[in-house]
Amino acid sequence: MAESVPMLASLLQSLTPGEVRFVAQRDYGHDAERHSQALASVIARGGRFEQGEEWYPYEVVELGAHTLVPGHAREFAICTLLVIAAVADGFDLSTALADKFQDRADDYAKLQPQLQQAILAAYAAA
Repeated sequence: MAESVPMLASLLQSLTPGEVRFVAQRDYGHDAERHSQALASVIARGGRFEQGEEWYPYEVVELGAHTLVPGHAREFAICTLLVIAAVADGFDLSTALADKFQDRADDYAKLQPQLQQAILAAYAAA
């Protein structure tokens, strides 16, 4: 995971307020402000989740990694990288990465090469 950590940290630092807002609203806008604040904490920690963040913000991160919404490829890729990191770190004990990869492979193929490579490297490292 060491190779993909700098890429994740770099992508997190490049998130725009609009991108953070988009991710925070993935649960149909429910508690978007609370998710946004929790996301800011995760971003400040370089993408590391802590105990108690299973719902805020991890729920919207999982939702963001589940569907590639047209015009929001960066958000999808960053959420995917966060989920992979959460599994690798032992925070997420329920996501099977092999299944996730197979389910989302077509979406990954639609991403820009840099985002594709970051995701593939993260899966390989996990």
